Amino acid sequence: MTHDPIPPVLRPAPEQTLFSVRGLAYRYADDMPALAGIDLDVAPGDRIALVGQNGSGKTTLVKQLCGLLAPSAGEVFYRGRRLHGSHLDQARLEIGLLFQDPDDQLFGHTLIDDAAFGARNQGLGLAPAEEAGRLALEQVGLVEMAYKAPHNLSFGQKKRAALAGLLAMRPEVLILDEPTTNLDPRQEEIFLNLLREFAGTLICISHDLIFLYELCARAVVLDRGRIHHDYTLRELVSQRASLREHGLDFSFRLTAEAPPHLGPAAAEPIPRPAPEPSGNAAANAPLVSLRHFHYRYPDGTRALAGVDLDIGCGERLAIVGENGAGKTTLLACLLGLHQGQGTFHFAGELVTARHRKSLWRRVGMVFQDCADQLFCPSVEEEVAFGLKRLGFSAAETRKRVAAALARVRLSGFETRVPLHLSGGERKRLALACVLGMSPELLILDEPTAGLDPAGEELLLEILADLEATLLLVSHDMFFVGELTRRTLVMHQGRIAFDLPTREFMQDEALGSLNGLAFIYRRNCGNAIRELQHEHEHSHPHQHLHTHPHRHAETLHAHPHEHTHEHPHRFSHRHPDGSEAHDHPPRRYHEHGHPGHDGEPHDHEHE
Repeated sequence: MTHDPIPPVLRPAPEQTLFSVRGLAYRYADDMPALAGIDLDVAPGDRIALVGQNGSGKTTLVKQLCGLLAPSAGEVFYRGRRLHGSHLDQARLEIGLLFQDPDDQLFGHTLIDDAAFGARNQGLGLAPAEEAGRLALEQVGLVEMAYKAPHNLSFGQKKRAALAGLLAMRPEVLILDEPTTNLDPRQEEIFLNLLREFAGTLICISHDLIFLYELCARAVVLDRGRIHHDYTLRELVSQRASLREHGLDFSFRLTAEAPPHLGPAAAEPIPRPAPEPSGNAAANAPLVSLRHFHYRYPDGTRALAGVDLDIGCGERLAIVGENGAGKTTLLACLLGLHQGQGTFHFAGELVTARHRKSLWRRVGMVFQDCADQLFCPSVEEEVAFGLKRLGFSAAETRKRVAAALARVRLSGFETRVPLHLSGGERKRLALACVLGMSPELLILDEPTAGLDPAGEELLLEILADLEATLLLVSHDMFFVGELTRRTLVMHQGRIAFDLPTREFMQDEALGSLNGLAFIYRRNCGNAIRELQHEHEHSHPHQHLHTHPHRHAETLHAHPHEHTHEHPHRFSHRHPDGSEAHDHPPRRYHEHGHPGHDGEPHDHEHE
């Protein structure tokens, strides 16, 4: 379905405008257009969801609003004045921007240094600024880490630390770019509650429309650098056709976002006993076996504390847990990037320091930020890089590159520049680089991070068809439920529970104990599903009505019938939401037609 862009319908009155954007356009240095013809007004206190597919221009637009980028054409006004010069300098002290990658705004020696930095720039002295930073760290649940180095935190902890630096400044405007990426559900709820209480103007970029539904009232939809819709978020989520057109249809998640609870949950789930110590290598040895495995970071932070783990060949396994539980550290050890203490067997062989350096040949990992593993000038060279390191011939390399790109739906992209691809395309390219090498163990670290719903649905389709030993680390409970059969719950560097994924998904008590509860998501999903169940139809139908008219000197009336087309909405409920049903058009509809008598029309009569 295509249509003309819908002009904004929620534009505030001029005297109430905080931001005013007129004719905004922007081109990157390579002359690639990013924004064109943007007209947008934002009122004080607006809560706006800025949505669209990867590459639609959302991040570029918010960088214009806070002055990080200057328009190629058009103008941006803040509080009635052009965002320029000294006015821009002042605006930057009032507008807080949370980047998608928190490493872009964390640079201090400690968290308290970063948290207090913005407040110091606002003119506060050292002690008041540190107090503001400490209060902000307490708000985001990181005050106990105030004197730790930011680079030793998990990605989700870094995200909260970056938010603390903004909250300490008490901004008038808060702009957030994918704030929930890689957050566990408990910390996601902390973000949600903090943002609900924020009294200023809020602009939030996210592909997570369930999170946005709880937070925002207004939705601005970007498509290829232009505004296509500006209406209520409630209207957006209720219209599946529009969502799908813009790559935002997340409805595939609504059937399993939170599976129904089957039977009473145990008050204290019983963990599986630790596996027995493995003996010598044998034909039936697990692919991966860890015993009493530990790891500490250079600053002494304990990341893994006595992990015992077996992964069988062909297993599809998930690892879940709160931010900082040790999940990503465990993956780095399995990949050979970190040297832990304890015993590590791979395919029955003891992994020593010498073997660790060659694990990359047998273990493939797609990082949560796939830009960390893309560095070649073209897509084809990117996929070929690892194959050449493995010693494949030129002919075999070409064959494997073509097969890997076809598997991830990137055929025809061979000459494209990897870092010019959309987020979803880069994620699939990183996956192709790994799959081309035929790893014995495939590790995915937060594979849905930053993907729009269309990208998520495509990735799910690709991964569901893979025949490989799969280890998935994710806070995305939908993907965990769809892709894995066994789930490990990590807590404070240990494996606290090891159970079938189905049991994990059904055990609400287990989710609550480990920060994995998704109650608000279930409630939002139910509300959105009900909105989408209000069907809109457009079909031709007939009207039978009396229409007074005159023949010569005689005024009389008799029934007339005519046919026309317009939409009807059917709002209804079904006792069983899964019940198959349709809505056949009826021949006649009882409703009025104001002004019909004045419209030109003909009636056949005898």
